[in-house]
Amino acid sequence: MLPAIFCFDDRFFSLFLPLKQPVLPYIPGFVRKVVNYASTGVILYLTIPVIRNLCSRKQLMNASFDRLRLINSYGAFGTVDEERIELIVASAKDVAGPWKEYEFKVKPGDINRKPKWISPYHYRLDWQMWIAATMGSVEKSRNWIYNFLLKLLENDDNVMNLIVKDPWCDQGIGKPKYIRVEKYKYKFNEDSNGSYWVREYVGRYFPLRGVATAETLRDITR
Repeated sequence: MLPAIFCFDDRFFSLFLPLKQPVLPYIPGFVRKVVNYASTGVILYLTIPVIRNLCSRKQLMNASFDRLRLINSYGAFGTVDEERIELIVASAKDVAGPWKEYEFKVKPGDINRKPKWISPYHYRLDWQMWIAATMGSVEKSRNWIYNFLLKLLENDDNVMNLIVKDPWCDQGIGKPKYIRVEKYKYKFNEDSNGSYWVREYVGRYFPLRGVATAETLRDITR
């Protein structure tokens, strides 16, 4: 954002800030006028197919419409899901429980926690968890999520710094042995006197049956 400030001339800032010396009017020369009008014309002409693509029912994302790829279309996602599916990670010392959930810094988890204002920061792990949920299957995110779960069981300091806190740190009973990831459908609670979120269990994300241990995850990541 800061380099963009230098795109403005002194006359613009003179409208808001007092200047010690008068600002001379800028009168572009003939060549500069030709370049400006020609550049504007080329950009407008090359933008026509981009606008047609925008108005089409079959839009192309991240596509180019000229050989030099001067004007392109960009879209992070072609569609947005109407439901918010969140992955909830929990671990336990015993299969029978109790199971304790890991709370992320900004992504929904605890239904009583107020949604966070995150701009201008980018919480990469929370974002990746959301992407993993939209992918549907753990196999499509296996390049990182298995290692992430293993580091949670190993209580790795670097990974623990990416979440709110270790849910077992106040228990004094050592590291957990088992871990699982479940899917929940979240939506805002319409009751103003209740929790911020309401959630509904959807199913298991990983593993599909049983629970995972550190040994299981090490075998998968080898």
